[in-house]
Amino acid sequence: MKRFLALILVAVMMFSLVACDSGSDTGGDKEGKGYVGDSSEEYYMVTFLSGIDYWKYCFEGFEDAAKALGVTAKYTGQKDTDVAGQVAVLEQVIAQKPKGIAVTAVNSTALADTIDSAIEQGIAVVTFDSDSPTSKRPAYLGTGNYAAGQKAAEFLIPLVNYKGKIAVLYTVGAENSESRVQGFEDWCKANAPQVSLIKVNDAGNTTVAADNLAAALQANDDIVGVFCVDGVAGTAGPTAVAESGKDLRVLAFDVDVTVLDKIKSGEIDGTVAQGMYNMGYWSLMMLFTEAHGLSAKPLPGNLDTGVTIVTKENVDDFYPKK
Repeated sequence: MKRFLALILVAVMMFSLVACDSGSDTGGDKEGKGYVGDSSEEYYMVTFLSGIDYWKYCFEGFEDAAKALGVTAKYTGQKDTDVAGQVAVLEQVIAQKPKGIAVTAVNSTALADTIDSAIEQGIAVVTFDSDSPTSKRPAYLGTGNYAAGQKAAEFLIPLVNYKGKIAVLYTVGAENSESRVQGFEDWCKANAPQVSLIKVNDAGNTTVAADNLAAALQANDDIVGVFCVDGVAGTAGPTAVAESGKDLRVLAFDVDVTVLDKIKSGEIDGTVAQGMYNMGYWSLMMLFTEAHGLSAKPLPGNLDTGVTIVTKENVDDFYPKK
């Protein structure tokens, strides 16, 4: 499934990128090699919270693109969300003089100067998953959160027959989560006016999330479904539902292994998987394009890498590789 989505994007992007791959004076590769690299070319993926499964999916796509191009892919990152720590890691990578860097920004502004420094030194840089919009990065690849919320509603609301109360568990104030909730809510207003939302704050903490949802379920005996809007909610929400003893329709978010296991066992209906593989795959493709001057036109400033609803039917495709 992940590779299928990547192939769909191939058809769209190659018209804008490969069409310029002619070695002509319109901006193509001067050596005429096109999309053929060399193993001596190094491209880095740099993240915060290094080592979590989420980045493994992203790097899988990054590696696959590197193999297709014949270049070398490397991964590194900062183990937590310390901003100074990620800046230091990024500076260390820049010192290695790689051909390109795909970076997810722990802070939208704090990495801008470091990213700009890399670009000024001739290193191609794109951002993915979390953007640095004030930097000079030419492209950002990530989830269109409003559209993801709509996709979630399209899946969950028919399961409750287009009516009833839905508990929406999310990090109040977080831009990505707020956008998903807005997309979900707008879809319901347009397509299921008998649905109402009970908004519950997960506060970015699994314990708080479980406690707050448990309280909401107790106070609203007529809740028929739960949408867990972010990774924290996706882990904590199903636990709170199970402990309540209620038979509810539940849609989680992201592909934590514990969430996938609950789908497989039938404890929840599904989860929303972000296009992590696509983020990695197209980050490398864009870096290569930028580094080799293969496009006469600028890279797309923002690329929505899409989401997929994971259910029992396709859950096995989303477990991380061993």
